[in-house]
Amino acid sequence: MSAIPSSVPELLEDELRKRLASLDLEAKVRLLSGKDHWSTYAEESIGLRSLILSDGTVGIRGVRWTEAGTSINIPSATAIASSFDPELARSMGSVIGAEARRKGVDVVLGPVVNLQRTPYGGRHFEAFSEDPQLTASMGAAMVAGIQAEGAATTAKHFIANEAETDRMNSNSVVSEQVLREAYLRPFEAIVEAGGLGVMSSYNKVNGTPAIQSELITEVLEREWGFDGLVVSDWGAIRNVDAASSARGGTDLAMPGPRTAWADGLLDAVREGRVPERIVDGKVLRLLRLAARVGALQGIAPLVDRETLPTPPLAESRGIGRKLRDAGSKGMVLLRNEGGCLPLPPSVEKIAVIGPGAVTPRTNGGGSAAVVAPAAVPPLEAVKAALPGAEIQYAEGVRPYTLVKTLSAANGSAPGGPGVVLIDFLDAEGAVLGSERRHRCDTLTYGMGYPEGVPEDAVTAIRASTRLSVDAAGDYVFAAAGSGYAHVTVDGVTRLDDELVPINSDAVVGMSLPPQGLIQLSMTPERPLDIVFTYTPAQKTVASLRLGFETAAPDPDALIREAVEVARHADVALVFVGTSSEDEAEGFDRSTLALPGRQDDLVAAVAAVAPQTVVVVSSGAPVLLPWRTHVDAMLLSWFGGQEMGWALADVLTGAAEPGGRLPVTFPADEQNLPSPRPHDGDVDYSEGLDIGYRAHARAGTGPAYPFGHGLGYSAWDLSAMSIEKHAVGVDVAVTLGNVGGRESRQVVQVYVSRETTGVVRPALWFAGAAVSEQGPGAEETVTVPVPRRLFEHWDEDSGSWRLEPGTFRVHAGPSSADLPLAMDVAL
Repeated sequence: MSAIPSSVPELLEDELRKRLASLDLEAKVRLLSGKDHWSTYAEESIGLRSLILSDGTVGIRGVRWTEAGTSINIPSATAIASSFDPELARSMGSVIGAEARRKGVDVVLGPVVNLQRTPYGGRHFEAFSEDPQLTASMGAAMVAGIQAEGAATTAKHFIANEAETDRMNSNSVVSEQVLREAYLRPFEAIVEAGGLGVMSSYNKVNGTPAIQSELITEVLEREWGFDGLVVSDWGAIRNVDAASSARGGTDLAMPGPRTAWADGLLDAVREGRVPERIVDGKVLRLLRLAARVGALQGIAPLVDRETLPTPPLAESRGIGRKLRDAGSKGMVLLRNEGGCLPLPPSVEKIAVIGPGAVTPRTNGGGSAAVVAPAAVPPLEAVKAALPGAEIQYAEGVRPYTLVKTLSAANGSAPGGPGVVLIDFLDAEGAVLGSERRHRCDTLTYGMGYPEGVPEDAVTAIRASTRLSVDAAGDYVFAAAGSGYAHVTVDGVTRLDDELVPINSDAVVGMSLPPQGLIQLSMTPERPLDIVFTYTPAQKTVASLRLGFETAAPDPDALIREAVEVARHADVALVFVGTSSEDEAEGFDRSTLALPGRQDDLVAAVAAVAPQTVVVVSSGAPVLLPWRTHVDAMLLSWFGGQEMGWALADVLTGAAEPGGRLPVTFPADEQNLPSPRPHDGDVDYSEGLDIGYRAHARAGTGPAYPFGHGLGYSAWDLSAMSIEKHAVGVDVAVTLGNVGGRESRQVVQVYVSRETTGVVRPALWFAGAAVSEQGPGAEETVTVPVPRRLFEHWDEDSGSWRLEPGTFRVHAGPSSADLPLAMDVAL
């Protein structure tokens, strides 16, 4: 995998400096704040056009968040990391990069290369792994894939930003050695791979705001030689002192136009509190990035987008096949007693249980979310894969409180097509503009309104729909959004109240909006006209949501119904998992237990079904108290838009479950690091002992260890050899497929040191290689282990040091199963 070159030729650097010199101070300062939520200012005098930025961890949303322009939705970062294959990460990066071209995006806000330090992290579905080396290799590969398509990346969030709780104000307390050996390592690898941008985070690091930390100026820029752009996380440069924040290493304040720099930086420079050379350096880095992506007239970009193939649409067949394959390679088979999976073609009766079978969660909540093409539910995909089977569905449990999104099955917009009519109102209630929405996932405004609607003039949003049902019964309508809600039903006010979110984080209003509920008794003969007038809370993005479903049934009755369906089946497929109420940007989890009565459901079904297969959809670890009482368990993560088809492939054996755990699944919630600040501090007191390393230190076993994953065949690791060279060692492992079908194995290499005079983990991951072979085949794979992975950071000298002596190198299929080992003296 070759890196995208990022160095700027001397002649080009001279040209950039000439253009910079032609700008006056006002123009330079203006360029350092965004023009709006997703774009930068243009400067025609030097041939600079506006740059378009967009979130892009699982898909490119673009400047508007609507179903009018669907986005390709790749599997979540945790699912990609489960492949342990940088080439798959590069391939998914190329999908993201091509999508950026299709949507006119210059700068992709991602990937996330923070570590899954604790399983409680609410946003960890966006992060690859708990391990720094696996995160580094996957992140660097994804960056290379994206940038090969012509867009720049901004690896995020720099640095020590592993918690969502009070993320704007918390202070990460972490030693220099731990920063160097763990949390900085992925960013360093991305710089080495040619990454063009970095995003600075909200939090403080050891008392200093990350946006102005010396880790940017002294480590990222001076030591690593990074000459790209550092952009702030959205809103990180607000409510801060313009002078002190500008003296730090962050270059671009987003979003605009109202930032601390836009308001105060010009005066700070004129008054001598900020040297103009600091402003010049920031603008120069912005111009370098613009040149690299083709936004600076007369300068050829690093990648000529015009010569690349036409980007595919989100609905294209080729993309579907690619994402389907990636999905299956990321799924982890945690348990498979008696070869329960794959399901035999002769299976006659299947019980499919759980709401995840009909409403799969394909991506995470918050800024990572995209509006993807309608996904095929796993229930429909399994029916298509096993057409001869009798399949019966039962809801089983309702583990969420957010009412299901209103759809075309029950909602229709008045006077024309669509599910809901949206009117944008000014302070007097006059309509500034309208649009019809055909899907009612969270409707987000303030990050781009319809053309012709003046954003600053919008004070309220009115959503109108007509509800209809096929069967008489009790239903519930939900009006959700952070702000004030007024709802009428057939002209009668039924809700008039302020809706207050769980915290002040604006993103929570998108992923977990507060909702007002209206109980309705309905018949097919009498539809109801609903008008929801929403006044967004001050200083927040406007996000509203309309929900509608049957009234909540008796939980015990749901489980009883599922048990009866399972009792008469040959196998029960039970779908459990988390939702945006449990895992999303803006808050952390308080428990690892599955929400609602899902554990009760699995236990009840397993007690009566001849065979029970559980499909777990989550972005990070969950507790599985019934794990030894079920026959098989498959972890599907948040599998992207092709999740349903990929699941059917794995369940039926059309594809191998190729994933291995990139995180540890704990057996209980004892002694786990907390993401929650104490007196403002998030204390990284576990040091280097993150995840599996803590178990290696203590000699304890989790529910499922880092690297664990089963396949549909059997493998034998028979030999190991090590070759030393100047930059590290090469570890060669011979393995063979001794089972009866083609299969995939991940050979993992770890290092330990029995006698040491420095602080280091008891065991640490060093690399992996993938082997895909037919039955009876044998192969020797090589895992390069760089010298850096044997070194430690010496805080006294401020440098990397190699402690002479003997290291033990291990190889095997997981961190807890390492049958091969050799000593190497360095």
